[in-house]
Order: sequence, then C-alpha cells, then structure tokens
Amino acid sequence: MSRYPGWKRVLRVPRPAGRQAREDVEAEIAFHLETRTDDLVAAGMSPREARRRAEREFGDVAAAHGGLEGPARRRERRRRLSETLRQTAGDVRYGLRGLRSRPGFAAVAILTLGLAIAANASIFSVVNAVLLRPLPFDDPDALALLWTGSPGSGERGRADYVTADAWRRSSSAFADMAFLDPVAVTLTGDEAAERIGVARVTPNFFSLLGLQPVRGRVFTETEARERARIVVLSHGFWQTRFGGAEDAIGATIRLDGLPSRVIGVLPDGFRIPGLNGDVWEPYTLFPDWEETENEGNWYVIGRLAPEATIEGARVEMTAIATGLDADRPDAERTGGVTVVPLERHVVGPTRRVALWVLIGAALCVLLIASANVTSLSLARGVGRAREFAVRASLGASPGRLVRQILVESTTLAVVAGAIGAALAVAGVGLIRSFGPGDLARLDEASLDPAVLAWTLVVSIGAGILIGLAPAWTATRRRGWLAGGDAGRGGSAGRATRGIRSGLVVGEFALAIVLLTGAGLLVRSWIALSSVDPGFTAEGLVSMNLSTTAYGSDARRVDFYRQVLDRVAALPGVESAGTIGDLFTTGDVERVFTTDGTPGQNGRRVTLRVDEVSEALFATLGTPLVAGRVFDRSDGPDAPPVAVLNETMAARLFTGVDPVGHRFKPGGPESEAPWIAVVGVVGDMRRQGVDVEPIPQLFVPLAQEPSGLETLVVRTAAEEPLEAAAEIREAVRAVDPGVPVYFVSTVEDRLSSDLVERRFQTSLLIGFSLIALAMAAIGIFGLIHYAVAARRREFAIRLAVGAGASDIVGITMTEGARLVGAGLAIGLGVALVAGRASASLLFGVRPFDPVTFVAVTGLLVVVAGAACWIPARRSLATDPVEALRPD
Repeated sequence: MSRYPGWKRVLRVPRPAGRQAREDVEAEIAFHLETRTDDLVAAGMSPREARRRAEREFGDVAAAHGGLEGPARRRERRRRLSETLRQTAGDVRYGLRGLRSRPGFAAVAILTLGLAIAANASIFSVVNAVLLRPLPFDDPDALALLWTGSPGSGERGRADYVTADAWRRSSSAFADMAFLDPVAVTLTGDEAAERIGVARVTPNFFSLLGLQPVRGRVFTETEARERARIVVLSHGFWQTRFGGAEDAIGATIRLDGLPSRVIGVLPDGFRIPGLNGDVWEPYTLFPDWEETENEGNWYVIGRLAPEATIEGARVEMTAIATGLDADRPDAERTGGVTVVPLERHVVGPTRRVALWVLIGAALCVLLIASANVTSLSLARGVGRAREFAVRASLGASPGRLVRQILVESTTLAVVAGAIGAALAVAGVGLIRSFGPGDLARLDEASLDPAVLAWTLVVSIGAGILIGLAPAWTATRRRGWLAGGDAGRGGSAGRATRGIRSGLVVGEFALAIVLLTGAGLLVRSWIALSSVDPGFTAEGLVSMNLSTTAYGSDARRVDFYRQVLDRVAALPGVESAGTIGDLFTTGDVERVFTTDGTPGQNGRRVTLRVDEVSEALFATLGTPLVAGRVFDRSDGPDAPPVAVLNETMAARLFTGVDPVGHRFKPGGPESEAPWIAVVGVVGDMRRQGVDVEPIPQLFVPLAQEPSGLETLVVRTAAEEPLEAAAEIREAVRAVDPGVPVYFVSTVEDRLSSDLVERRFQTSLLIGFSLIALAMAAIGIFGLIHYAVAARRREFAIRLAVGAGASDIVGITMTEGARLVGAGLAIGLGVALVAGRASASLLFGVRPFDPVTFVAVTGLLVVVAGAACWIPARRSLATDPVEALRPD
C-alpha cells in the first residue's frame, strides 16, 4: 500500500472543466447516435441511410452541442453542410423536372426573364467597357488633364507652352506633366496620299503613362530639342501600313512631304479617346512651339504625386494660376486651372449620365419581368398547396420548404440567364453597330468574364426575388398538417392577392418612369430636329482637301481658285466654296484688342477661326446680317479683313455696330496688324446642333490660305453624292497628288451629330415599350385571376338581379385602384429621375406637362383595355353552372 495514496491526484494537471464537459456531451451524443444506427441497421437499413435516419430522429445535433467546440462539432458542421448541399442538388433536379412537366409556365417565365436579363447584360457590357474598365495605363486613377479656365466655370481651354511649363515647374502635387497636340497630316508614298492623325508630344509622355514600346524605342529629350524627324507608330498603324513587319523599324515615311524615320511601335490597345494619333513625333516639330504665349495649343496630362489627391491638386493649381496671372498683363492671363481626372475626360459627364440611365432602365425592365414571373409563380403555388401539405406532414419544416421554393425559382432564373447571355451576344453586336462611333471604347464591349459574372449575379438576384413572395405565402398557409385544401380562402389567399396587387402597382410605377424618360428624350429629339443649324444642309456635298505638301501660300491660293472654278462649271452644280472645317469640335483661346471700345480691350475669347472662299456663305445659305462678304478684291496684298458671326460680334463689340471697326490679336501693346470688320453673318452651329454657337471669325482664303480645306458644293442632283465622282475628278484635273477624303453629304454629317441621342432615345423607347407590355400583361393576369376567384360571387349577383354594368364596374374599379396607385408613385419617381437626368434633355424641362399628360393617358388606355377584357368575360358566366357543386 502506498504511503502517499493521493500522490497521483496531487501531481496530475487537472483538466479544464469546460473541456471535460465538452467531451462528456460529445460522448453522450455519439453513444445515442451509434446505438440508434445499430438498431436501424439490424432492421434492414443500409449503414449510410441508418445514420441519416438516426441524426434526423435525434434532431438538431449542433444545438445539442450548444456553444461547445471540438472535433465532433466540426464533424457535425461538415455533415450538415454536406446534407444541405445534397438537398439543394435534389431541389435543383426537382425544379428542372418541374419545368419540364409544365412547359407552358416554363416557356413564358424563361422567355420573359431571359429577354430582361439579355437587355441587362447587353447594356452592362457597354457600361463595363466604357466606364468601369480601368484605362490601360499604370495607375490610371493618378492621371489628370489640366485646362485653362476658372474651376466650376465650365470653360476649358488648352494651354500655351510657356504656361504649361510653368505649371510643371511649380507644382508639387503632380509628380510630372506631359504635353501633346493632336493634328492631322498628309501621308504620302508609293500609295495614294491619305490623311492620318499625328500627336506631337513631350518625350516624358510615354514614361508618364507607363508605356513601353513593343518594338524599338521612344525618342529622347535631346532628340526632341534637336528637332529630329523621328516617329513612333501606333500598333494599329504598324499593322495596316507595314503589315506588322519587323523591318518597319528604321523605315521612312513622308508626313506633309517631309521624311521621318520610324524608331518604335507602341503596344496594342493604347488609346486616349480624343487625343489619339497614328503616329507620335517630338513636340518640337510644332512650328514656333515656344512662341505661342497667347494661343492655347497643348493638352496637359499630369500624374499625381504618391500622396496627392485630385482635390489637393486643384487647390494648388488654383494658387499657381493666381500667382502667374498676377505677374502678367490682362491680355495674357489664363483665369485659373481646371483639373479633371483623365477617365472623366475619356467619357464626359453627359455620356456617363446617359449610360447610367440606360442601365437603370434595363434594371427596371428586369424588375417588371420578375414581378410578372412572381405573379405566375404565386398562381402556380396555389395548385401546389397539396404537395406542400404532404411534405409538411412528412416532417419538412417551414424553413426547408422555403429553401426548396427559393432553389426552384433561382434554378429557373439561372436557366433564363443562360438564354439571356446567349441573346446578349446579338444585343452587344447591335449596340456596337448602331451606337455612337465616337463613344470611347464602345468597340471593346463584349461578354467578357465580368459581364458574365454580372449576368449570373442578376440571374440569382432575380431568382431570389421571384421566390420570396411564393415562399412567404407558403409559410402562411394553414391546414398542411391536416391535409386540407390549403389554397382556399384564409389569410394565405388574401396575402397572395395583396402581393399580386402590390406587384402590379410596382410594375405600373416603373413603366411610367421609363415611359416618361422616353417621352422626354423624344421631345428633346423633336426639339433638336427643328433647330436651325445656320445653313441649309439639303443638296450639299463636302470633301476635304489637303495642300500641306505645298511650299508656298501663293500655290495654295492658285490651287483652290482653280478647283472652285472647275467645280462651279460642272453640270448641276449651283455654287461651291471652301472653309477650314465645316463641322468642328476644336477652338482656340485668344486675346483681342478693339478700336473705339477701350473698355473692352484685352478680352480673352474662346473662338473658332476659319479661312473661307468668297462664295462659301452663299453656298451654305448662311444669311448676311450686316456689311458684305469677301470678294476677289480681298487678296493677299489687300488690307486684312474679317467677317464675324453674330456671337463674335456681340463679344468683341458689345452695343456697337462692328462693321467698319477694327481689332487685332493680343493686348493694346501688340504689334499685330489691325483687321477691319467688313461683315457679320448669322450664327452656325458647327459644333453640333445641341451646342450653342461659339464666337467664329472668318478671314479670306486668299489672305491666310490653309493646308487643309473642306470643299462644299451645292448641287441640284436629287442624290448629292452622285455628283461626288465628277467633283473629285475636277480636283484631280488640277493636281492629282492632292488627297481627297471624307466625302459625304452635309445632311449625313449633320445627322451623325445626333447618333448618340438617337441611340439613347431608341434604347429607352424599346425598354419602355417592353415595360408597358409587361405591365399590361401583369394587370390583365391579376384581373383575370380575380374574376376567376370571384366566379361564384358574380354568379350569385347575376342570379339576384345585378346588371352587367354592375359586374363590369366592380372589376374595373379594382383595376382602377391599382393603376391609380401605380401612376401616383410612378409620377413622383419620374419627377425626381427627370431632374437627375436633365443634362440629357434639350429644349424641354424635366417636368414637361405634355410628356406627363401623354404618358399618363397612354397608360390609362392600356390599363383600361387590360381590365376590360377579363371584365367582359365575367359576364359570360352561367349562374347555374357557377353555382353547381364541385
């Protein structure tokens, strides 16, 4: 016998009480489960089935474990997860079998949802490519464009080199800044001459964006300062011009008649919409690049320092601009600096709003489609009441039944989503074909993994929405355990009718929001179509000419005059003229001094300057407001003269008749020659019919001949383009080496400005019509269901003497209440949405009475027709048949 009988207890480390208790509970649970499993196996069950039966009979094993942890707890969690996945897979198979067994319901539900999901996938593919996908540069969020002009004023001008260089040297918020100027030049060679885009950039432009050439190298600052004629090609130009050949490096191309050596090729996919080039060359090849203090030519791109923010950069740049302006005369002040994130420039604010409006419209269509399918599911759920009662009687809990319903509805939605994704392939193709060609990165829209993931999320979300209402009403049904008729009467029937009524109200509210938006865009389109562009587009054909290869102004003047004389002599040609560019988005910022108006001297004006021939205004049909237009006496040796548009005249000579007055570029001390105003013409909307005319200054072609001119010809031919071939031959007869390009009718070019609005309006109208049709189907289905449910009631009413008008009145009143509620909610939302999307409107207010009244009337008519049909059918009820016992 031990001398110290308790020594083991003294030295033994005691087990924690919690651990001991956990092990005891786990052992107890395991004992019960194993004992019951052995009994069931002895009764003839398989071990696997016996184990499941024992666990099912035991109840919630996890609850029995309580908050304890341990291997058994983890095993139980894994088992429950496995069981849930197994049951879910069974529900998916059951749902698919259910769809096969009810092909009518399946076809309608899948097609309805599939079309809505296809619309969402198509629009999201555009939003993803244009708005969400990051720009293909290093850290694109740190890139910004800098413009002259006061922040918040909406004025954005390009900077002169001296100002831009001062910004770069003074800023600490920006790690670096690069300058570029995109221009058009003539490419000549063995093939026919053609116009291409050239971007003149500072050498740090490539490193600032993180660009590495895929072939060769980029130019250096030393080469730029030496004005070396070297170029870097865009990837697309390398492919089209050189076929992707390796020997392109070192090859020579001729730009405006001058040779340039190819030293590199940029990577595929590199683009800055609006600032692109086929060829990139040193900024010093811009004529007098350092001597343009009073003219803005340079786009400035900056990269933020590591700790800097856009807001901080705006504050700093405002201070820098204020300091620079304080040291300059009024004539040279910039008025401030506006800092805009580069991605905001790529897609302007109006287009951003338009794309988000379209994605919102597509989601509204999806919600309406989901509401209709939910209504169908509710009606189908009434017929499945016995099935749910049997499942409940066999031990299925309400949560288990809810999960089954949600899995079935999600399965349906995912099938619809797969079909919608397939339809979206065609939808994306249509959008890319008919969408605005200048919408940045629209050609990159596709069903990429991000769009497919979005489609899957939308499908699952729609499936859950569709299943919520049937699941909720299913849990409210009584009589399952008793096996009674669970679908008749009671709270469940009232709940189902209430939900379906709410769905119809929501459908009509969404439909009126979409229809109102479409109506406002249609009204804007009508207003735009009626805008006078300042010239008569019918019968005009235009084409661009390039004489940049000519070495003297006299040669250019002689060429243009010969062309105009030959073209004017062609049969069917009424008149012809030239202008720098008829439709333009470009402008410059200059300072002007006027005589006789000392209080207006030193004004900085953002304007467009064009050289025009004598017959240009007569050819366009632009009215002469005062004075005269140019004639042959305004030659190169004559005093400088100009014609102003009305906006420019009002800006330079406020309250004074400008004809006979003079002005000159620069401040009062400028040595530039005075220019006499000889006439004023009407405003032309050359930057788009939806853009207010800007100041425009016209000078005689003979005094300032340009290397790039647009030839405009008015012809009597029914199809103006039919005369294009003869006009082109007339140009070639003067000089076959002059490129002729961009041949089109002025009507086509004018309408191309409206492509984007037409695109937005067409899509929203399509979504609205789909929404209207679905809302009408929804209220028709609801009223039809209500009439069928009240068949006995109507029969009794008819039997006791009620008239047909009474029965119809009851049905129409029920529909009117729903439509009225939907209209009230929808009109309120439409007012808010109209204000938010006001930037998309032209010539119409967000609250336009005509649009709201017209849309309301349309919805009332459609809803009335949808209610009238089932109401009339209720009169066909035979009271005797309706009252006959089942």
